[in-house]
Parts: sequence; C-alpha cells; structure tokens
Amino acid sequence: MWEEKKIASFREKLLAWYDAHKRDLPWRRTQDPYKIWISEIMLQQTRVDTVIPYYERFRLVSDDC
Repeated sequence: MWEEKKIASFREKLLAWYDAHKRDLPWRRTQDPYKIWISEIMLQQTRVDTVIPYYERFRLVSDDC
C-alpha cells in the first residue's frame, strides 16, 4: 500500500490535472440529481458530443415544468 504522503501527493496531482483539462459539460453546471442521472443514462448510449444537444433540449423542457 502507499503511504499517506504519497496518496495525498497523488490526489493533489490528479485534481490539478482535472482542473486544467476538464471539459465544460452542461450536466456539470447543475446540482439537480435527476438531470445528472439523465445525462448518465444518455452517455451510456452514445458519445458526449452526440449527447450534448439532446441534453440541452431535455433541460429546456424540464425547466419549463
């Protein structure tokens, strides 16, 4: 097993990498668990770039309800 210091260092590096390289995705801008869950289901079926327009339409419709 890794020592706590090595784990902490790895965690910091991983989170720094994520902050520098993460994509701006619409489901990351919400705290609504239902919308996040819907995005996960959509993403199981196809690629991210295909899901984004469908998710945006779903979000617009669901915001009206």
